[in-house]
Amino acid sequence: MISSNAPWVQTGYGVQTAAASLYLRQLGHDVAILAFYGLEGSKLDWGDVPIYPNDPRDYGIQRAKMYYDDFKADILLTHVDVWVLSGLDPNINWVPRLPIDHWPAPPAVVRVLKTHPAIRKILVESRYGQKQLAEEGIEAAYIPPGVDCERFKPSPEDRKEGRERYNWQDKFVIGMVATNHEERKNWTVAMKAVKVLHDHHPGQVVFYMHTDLVHPRGINLAALRENLGMVEYSFTPSQTSICVGIDRETLAKTYNVFDVFLLPTKGEGACVPILEAQACGVPIITTKCTSQEEAVGGGWFIERLDPFWTHQNAWQFNCHTEEVVERLEQGFEAWKDGSIKEQKEKARAKALEYDEKKLFSTLWPPVLADIEAKIKGPKNCEGVQPWRLNFIPKTCIPRKVLDIGCGVTQPYRKQLEHLGEYVGIDSRDGHDVVHADAHKLPFSDKEFGFVWMSEVLEHVENPEQVMAEAKRVGQHGVCLFSTPMNPFFKGDPDHKVVNLPYVTCATGDGLISW
Repeated sequence: MISSNAPWVQTGYGVQTAAASLYLRQLGHDVAILAFYGLEGSKLDWGDVPIYPNDPRDYGIQRAKMYYDDFKADILLTHVDVWVLSGLDPNINWVPRLPIDHWPAPPAVVRVLKTHPAIRKILVESRYGQKQLAEEGIEAAYIPPGVDCERFKPSPEDRKEGRERYNWQDKFVIGMVATNHEERKNWTVAMKAVKVLHDHHPGQVVFYMHTDLVHPRGINLAALRENLGMVEYSFTPSQTSICVGIDRETLAKTYNVFDVFLLPTKGEGACVPILEAQACGVPIITTKCTSQEEAVGGGWFIERLDPFWTHQNAWQFNCHTEEVVERLEQGFEAWKDGSIKEQKEKARAKALEYDEKKLFSTLWPPVLADIEAKIKGPKNCEGVQPWRLNFIPKTCIPRKVLDIGCGVTQPYRKQLEHLGEYVGIDSRDGHDVVHADAHKLPFSDKEFGFVWMSEVLEHVENPEQVMAEAKRVGQHGVCLFSTPMNPFFKGDPDHKVVNLPYVTCATGDGLISW
């Protein structure tokens, strides 16, 4: 079950929902959609895909489990910011696919990814986001947005027809396709820069604004446009069509009319219009921050940026009108002398890296196979549960760490090695694993500064003896284990009830520390 915008909604999320529904079904999966935006009232079928409605105010949280059970889903794949989803039912196999559009990853995002017990695998939309999460100790698979490079492609016919229709044959056409929400896309700076360029080259510049001019969550762009004196050389689609939705074919034709695509954004998790524009051979002018640098092949970057603190307690980036004008001038000169052709070719080549057919045939299958293995295996199968990392200290004395029940693959090893010399023991053999019995550890008293046990105590014969041994060899330690309070406790027949005094976490897991 995919939880996101409805597939007919012409937003980045809606477009990606439509593509995922198509290609995941082609890969052999049954798909349903929980449309937290785009459908209210009752369920309907979109071809063979059932779409469940929702009250958009809670991003699907309240109804997710009900619909998940009704469809008999194996996973809930959410495609939206995760900080709004902390209330999801823990009995769902949750796979969040998310953007990271700040630096560093916002604390609220990190908190959900590390602590929510339902998460089975994390998908992130950019290499930038993957790096930011890794710096927080969170492992995420890279699944970027895709673009239909057969539909979005350079078309001399569409370019000629569109420019002739509006008598723009000899105009430098700047296009911007972006939402008008809370000024994150930086419409004000964009419009001021275009005005300056127009004043430098009167009668030669056109600005196409593909947006809602008076969105309640944005600013009044119609009034700004009039105040700046841009009405005669700036254009928008009808606001009715923006509200109803413009089909993808028409949007592809629109991109083909542009000479450059402008987006002085303050931060992007993964910008679909940047990919669509490049697929049509349009060079990009955008800020060199967050995910944009990796996504742009042809165009010019806005590089003089000022970080500003947001309500998510992380940084985004303001740019300067003067530099946006400089980049527009570069684009204008390249258009005049014909050298823009090279940037157009680079733009198209970059977009082909994001071709949705390629992404769904190469990146998705191994990720889905890994998710399937996780949800079909016992809860204690080897792997990092990100929320548990909060219990690992920054340092210890002596600088030596013991990982009891480390597993054959030692999944927590890289999270523990900063503490000093790492020793992992297990009852099973593995590379660089010490074969030992946790009931009788072959180490000296207080030999380790920190002892780590994750999902071990509920599997041993004598938990009291194992704890005594762990405390004997470690100055400090943390033991986390599943208990009957955990909704997944009965999912593994090997789980035993631990009859020791312990604290119960919000997840239903037991915690013993010393």
